[in-house]
Amino acid sequence: MNTLEILTRARDEGWALGAFNAGNLEIIKGIVQAAQNQQSPIILETSFGESQHFGIQNFLSVVENFRKETGLTILTNLDHGGGLEECQVAIEAGYNLVHFDGSGLPYEENVKITKVLVEQAHGKGILVEAEIDKILGDSKLHEEAAESLQATGNYTDPQKAQDFVAQTGCDILAVFIGNLHGTFKTQPKLDLERLRMVKAQVGCFFSLHGGSGLLDEDVKAVIKMGVVKININTDLRVAFKQTLENVLKGSEEYAVYKLMPPVIAAVQKIVEEKIELFGSKAK
Repeated sequence: MNTLEILTRARDEGWALGAFNAGNLEIIKGIVQAAQNQQSPIILETSFGESQHFGIQNFLSVVENFRKETGLTILTNLDHGGGLEECQVAIEAGYNLVHFDGSGLPYEENVKITKVLVEQAHGKGILVEAEIDKILGDSKLHEEAAESLQATGNYTDPQKAQDFVAQTGCDILAVFIGNLHGTFKTQPKLDLERLRMVKAQVGCFFSLHGGSGLLDEDVKAVIKMGVVKININTDLRVAFKQTLENVLKGSEEYAVYKLMPPVIAAVQKIVEEKIELFGSKAK
């Protein structure tokens, strides 16, 4: 199945693909081992920083190797591409999906760039995810309550979303309904009614960023309402960092590959839990 067929099947059957950020080989191993255990399709994605660290062609080659080795459906995505050229590089490199984040631009400029990317990407069978209103936070542990940051943002407006999707032809809309990047002292409560209103106006696929810190019941609810892609980054970073710190405490080992198995296992555990939650097991 191609990318469009997979997302359509997820929407029709009521499950979602986990989109897991992978900035190095060990994180990819943990994600892929989890997907293999659960026999689940997945999206492996890189932010601009992660793609720079890994190298785009290195990342795509590693993913292709794991596709051949496991037989799994593994899609690739550029996460939060911040500009036209950055996204065009990902399109030409062969990512399956490209997320252009024009939420910091004037609306008309966001529309203009998204339209250009959609035309270019569709010519290669690549899908485009777009973002209108900035999804707040960043992928780390936050000491503040979620509500304080939620109050500073502009949630996705249904009419604006309808106009944007109609003008651009984007395939996926990254909605902002209270979801935040990172984890907080309190778990964000999502505005499910707003998502219902957006869905009533917009016919494209929906993605949900900031999946690490959400209530399980909210995640299940948005999937029932048509969200087909849920991004996970913070939980993986925390599992990686904390486990590595624990492994290094008092260790006299210098061979890096001998230090990494517990770290990979910690990432794998998180991913398997998310796959169960998203309903993509054995799909």
